[in-house]
Amino acid sequence: MNRKAICIVLLLIASALPAAAAPAVQLTNDSAFNSYPFWSPDGARIAFVSSDGVHAGIRVMERDGQNPVPVTDDRSWNLFTEFDPWSPDGKKLLFLSDDGGGLDLWTMNPDGTGKVRLTESGCIVPIPGLSGYGADWSADGRGIVYTSCLFDDAAIQEGSPAVNLSAIRTEADIWIMDADGGNKKQLTTDGDARLPLWQPQGDRIAYLADRTGNREIWTMQSDGTGKTQVTFSEGSVSGYSWSPDGTRIAYVVASPPGTLPEFSLWVIDSDGSGSEQLTTGNRDTSPVWSPDGTRIAFRSESRDRALWVMKSDGSGLAPLGPDNPAYMMHQWSPDGRTIVVSDGNDLYAIPLEDPAAPASPGFEVVSAAGALLLTACLLRLRKQE
Repeated sequence: MNRKAICIVLLLIASALPAAAAPAVQLTNDSAFNSYPFWSPDGARIAFVSSDGVHAGIRVMERDGQNPVPVTDDRSWNLFTEFDPWSPDGKKLLFLSDDGGGLDLWTMNPDGTGKVRLTESGCIVPIPGLSGYGADWSADGRGIVYTSCLFDDAAIQEGSPAVNLSAIRTEADIWIMDADGGNKKQLTTDGDARLPLWQPQGDRIAYLADRTGNREIWTMQSDGTGKTQVTFSEGSVSGYSWSPDGTRIAYVVASPPGTLPEFSLWVIDSDGSGSEQLTTGNRDTSPVWSPDGTRIAFRSESRDRALWVMKSDGSGLAPLGPDNPAYMMHQWSPDGRTIVVSDGNDLYAIPLEDPAAPASPGFEVVSAAGALLLTACLLRLRKQE
């Protein structure tokens, strides 16, 4: 093989290598456990939960990590978990606080002023750390849908501080209220509903329920009518998210008992048609849509990277950001150019070099290494001619 052929072969090898992942920018660097980052609607700020392991507080910082400000005290539990705390206009934060007993829903201004208690008696979450209930703003910011655990059954309290979690999960129902806490109305009565999410640009509410034996996605009108089962899975749905236009839902299906443990990602139209499996053979969870609805970022517990991104039809699968097995709680910026994540200790921003599409390994683009190698080969050949 002559030198020119060798150069071509080396170029092809180098070109086939994926371009180096964009470096993650560390946003926090302190002794606290920082988690659950959410962007403000204008993308200028990030609200997150900061905990010392005993208590938890809420902080708000600029998008580049500058000027982190604690907006709640550190003497109690003030937090949010699965739900986005920002109101659609960015003027309020919805959060949980145990100020006065069990965890209740509150709102406040992003600077920590104007706190208003929306629910009473700790019916939202009986104890800190118990997730899976959730709350969500309506698209116009005038209403809030939430899960309330009306634990009237004495069997739930087995003795302080022990709590019968299985009993709690059979007494969870969906409620709705005005943004100021008024006009509360119960929407479900079967005691098995939780994790409600309001349809973007629509009037339906999705939630998880166990009415058929498997946990499935259901939807209903905001007045509680028109309850419809959307998914019919062999396993159980463990999580989901609406597409930004409210026409589709991405969701996670756990494999049935007695089979190999697997979590696969699916998408389905909001009316229950067009179900399509996107991943298989892995433990993939936490699908989050890009703001334009063309891509889905997710976490994997079985692949060689923690975070991945793909097109909404399952194609174009590519790792997201540098390799860090602890990355989780990923959230897209409103402009789709950055993803903020937590590793359980600190927050990081992962810039996306091409917001139009995820980078994909292959021969589509000559990598920087390939270009340098080609230049070196050609210069050497020219000198020898």
